[in-house]
Amino acid sequence: MGAQATIHHRLDLALRLLDSVTGKVIEERNTRFFTQSPAKTAIPRGGGLYLFLNSGREDFDMEIHVYGYEPRTVRITYPEQEENMPVRDVYLIPLDNPVLENVLTLRGNLPGIEEIEAVSLTDANCCIKEFDARKRIMTILNSKNIRFHHTHYGLLNRERTAYEHFELEKEISLQAIKCKKRLEQEVFINTPIVRVIFGQTNEQGDYVLKVRNDEIAQYLVRFVANGNTFYQKVDFRQEGNFLECQKETEEEREV
Repeated sequence: MGAQATIHHRLDLALRLLDSVTGKVIEERNTRFFTQSPAKTAIPRGGGLYLFLNSGREDFDMEIHVYGYEPRTVRITYPEQEENMPVRDVYLIPLDNPVLENVLTLRGNLPGIEEIEAVSLTDANCCIKEFDARKRIMTILNSKNIRFHHTHYGLLNRERTAYEHFELEKEISLQAIKCKKRLEQEVFINTPIVRVIFGQTNEQGDYVLKVRNDEIAQYLVRFVANGNTFYQKVDFRQEGNFLECQKETEEEREV
């Protein structure tokens, strides 16, 4: 009987591609991943999921090109002593489509900008009732039976001038969800819960953020510039919007 070889495969990276505007997985198969050598081969698994086997666990930059979406470069990092690889969500911004006109865009240049995201000020369909910090369970006032299909949400403050960004671990029921971490800010009943929409920035200070082309498109944009966090209300239906680094008050930072 001849010698038998055993081939071992290790999952070193799992990426899930999502549409930044809708939050839905990207099913487009015309997808390319570029890295510096050695090249890394992506194995599609459906539902926007791509697996990378035996690719090594050294930090690297990956450039992602998907048909119909703006290219994006992401930094892949590996925390120490992390044996089981969690799925990393990557949000891509759809390209402008003058035929469909299904999105509204905020685009500009702000030196030092590092991050940009937003939450809707008019699409809050559910609110918090209470939060069990020990169990990390949030009880929801959810009269419209909204499902929590996404991962990233924002908890608006009472003045709707800031929000706490939190990640969902799982949906327990239509009236309860479990957060990955404890909330840092004080919780008030009836505080709106809204999905976070991600934008993109680059080292040259360019930023872009896109939202649905709704009749009312008022958003609270959160951005980080030169290490400082700012919030700005933006009506995407108005022309000439751009970001400004205005100093926050203590009340605006409280959520």
